[in-house]
Amino acid sequence: MATKTNTDIEVRELDREAGQELLDEQARKFLGISGPEFLRRWQAGEIDADSDPDVMRVAMLAGFAR
Repeated sequence: MATKTNTDIEVRELDREAGQELLDEQARKFLGISGPEFLRRWQAGEIDADSDPDVMRVAMLAGFAR
């Protein structure tokens, strides 16, 4: 369900599946890897959040996919 606020910011509620899709979409867009591959590398410490601002952009979505 999407709702509009008086500032025209869209707020969406995501279930786990939708969160995984969002993470996958953004990981592919910004990092060129799948969402599951990002999570694997992130959890293994193979991706440095300080190396690229896009890494943190994707990492902030990880909670939606778990």
